[in-house]
Amino acid sequence: MTPRSFLPQIVGLFYAHFDPTLGPVVQHQVPENLITSRATTYDPDTRSRSRSKSRSRSRAPIGPTPISSSATSSTYPGSGRRASSSSSSSRRSSATLLNFGLISEYVIPKKSLHGRLVTLLTTSNASSEEDKKEYRVMGFPNVMTGEGGRYKRNEYMWNLCFVFHSSSSLEAFEPVVRKCARILRSAERDSSYLSSSRPQHTSLPAVLEQLFEDLNSYSETSISLDGFNSLELKLFPFYPNPPECEDWHVPIALVNLNALKDDNWDITAARVSQYIDGINHVKKIAELADADEALTRETLKHMLYYQVVMMIDIFQYSNMYTLKPAISRLGSDETIINECPPYVTRPGFPHPEWPVLLRLYSKLTPGVTVHQWIESNEVLSLGIDPRRFVSFGIIKGFLRRVHRWPKMIERTSSPLIPVPVDTRRRVGFDESARLGSTTTLGTRGDNRSHGGDSGLSRPGGGGAGESAFTLRSVGSNTSLGVSPTSRHMYTPPSITGRSPNTGHGSNNRRNLGFSSSTSASTSKHHHQQQQQQLGRSHTTSTSVAESHPSTSSRRAVGGTSVSHSTGTHGDRQGERGAGNSGIRFGLNARQREEAAAIRAAEEMEEELIAYLDGTHHADEIQVRFGMSWSKLEGILGLEEVKGGMGKKGITLVYK
Repeated sequence: MTPRSFLPQIVGLFYAHFDPTLGPVVQHQVPENLITSRATTYDPDTRSRSRSKSRSRSRAPIGPTPISSSATSSTYPGSGRRASSSSSSSRRSSATLLNFGLISEYVIPKKSLHGRLVTLLTTSNASSEEDKKEYRVMGFPNVMTGEGGRYKRNEYMWNLCFVFHSSSSLEAFEPVVRKCARILRSAERDSSYLSSSRPQHTSLPAVLEQLFEDLNSYSETSISLDGFNSLELKLFPFYPNPPECEDWHVPIALVNLNALKDDNWDITAARVSQYIDGINHVKKIAELADADEALTRETLKHMLYYQVVMMIDIFQYSNMYTLKPAISRLGSDETIINECPPYVTRPGFPHPEWPVLLRLYSKLTPGVTVHQWIESNEVLSLGIDPRRFVSFGIIKGFLRRVHRWPKMIERTSSPLIPVPVDTRRRVGFDESARLGSTTTLGTRGDNRSHGGDSGLSRPGGGGAGESAFTLRSVGSNTSLGVSPTSRHMYTPPSITGRSPNTGHGSNNRRNLGFSSSTSASTSKHHHQQQQQQLGRSHTTSTSVAESHPSTSSRRAVGGTSVSHSTGTHGDRQGERGAGNSGIRFGLNARQREEAAAIRAAEEMEEELIAYLDGTHHADEIQVRFGMSWSKLEGILGLEEVKGGMGKKGITLVYK
């Protein structure tokens, strides 16, 4: 965790107000000797106190005797006059931590700063420069106006100040200081708690002491002031706003999340925490947890806010890393020296010495991938886990990732995403037009019969080139002729000479690209059903006398042959619409798949080009498109780089 997450300790508290006679004075302080009580020392000649340079400009230095460096003196701003104090005052002043004279103008400021949070930096009241330290003083100055002579000057100015070390982060104390000022103001308005304390009131010194002890020890307190008002304070640790959580980030748990988990956890948080292992990136965690990606990112941002996880990049052997300047300081840190060997060494291997590990860290440079680093330094033989070795350096802050930022300089003619080509050869049955038990329609190689019309084969008379029942390779027009077993349940239909629609035969041949098709029907009702099934295609029908009712369900499956299929298979073929040629207009299933793949490749290429503007590093692109660096490198044409540019007009920026 960062130091900002810890609450700073209170060095002290003091209460100051404007005295009508003495000016700004410190009335109460905890602990003792925290700060000098007044801004100036008493001057018996003038019988006046001063806090500003305008009131002391005309006064001359008192006494000809110079002041030694060990004596305590108060210097009035804008003048050279110094007022010597008695020996007891000198000893008391030298023992105090802060000098009120240096900060009095901001503790009891002008009215323009009243009602505002004021934080100032001051130095300690030390005799030598080496012993001086810096402190921060935070207060909320207030002024109250009295009526009917309630206050001598009709105004009461006061401030309760907290003192901290200069390196402290004070965001957690800002609401506490504001609330203290608000409650004390209310107590003063209700019962004159500050200006005219009464016996039944809790004394202000006791309040300051309890604030000091409780806030430092318990980070909370409850103090009753006057019976009407009380200080109810609680400190909450301040955490900075979490960084953005991206899909390609990898969360690493800094605490045992399973020990913190209980039944009141959010469902998404309980799921997501199971897959935080320092390896899975955010998008993969969302997939494994079956959670929405946006909710997963929001959950991890909450964990980042409470600093129970931290984010690193995806570990890949193609990554490149380099040392940060902090290695010069952290390289001699005993904590790192003791923690590194057991963390990065695999079980069963002896722990390497820190100089060996430090030398390996120094070998990680830009341009050298983790894989190359492992091979050149024989890392695995030392028993070192490369992933934990890298993550340790990133967690401790002395190692950083060198990202690749691809940028397209010029767009070449060659596409980034190649068009997918399916080279698989799927073999399936193609039931060609089967009108009866053994009578089939096929495409003859000899087009002389019927003037090029489809030949009709009968049992035992198969002609050359006919396709009765074929094994067909998908995507190929070549068919392997396989004669089916004769179906004895069918009676061969009778064939008439001509079709009733023979007048349209020539147009059909021109439009459909093959000789007139033959279909069978037994009635006008069946003929109308067939016309609806064929849609826009014009057919030449032949009256057929059939002896089996199943022959009425005919479907064309495309190509140059007309199939007669029965059962659900033929129905599905007819419902899918047009085939790849002839009767069917449109694309078959394979062509639709190929067209969809081509469209997807084109859309993917356009989206990829949008990422090649130099503002998206390789990890983001890899997670977005789900590919490794080696695959992305090939797509971008970066295997061979000449003149700083790949063969597809893309260059890489390393940073």
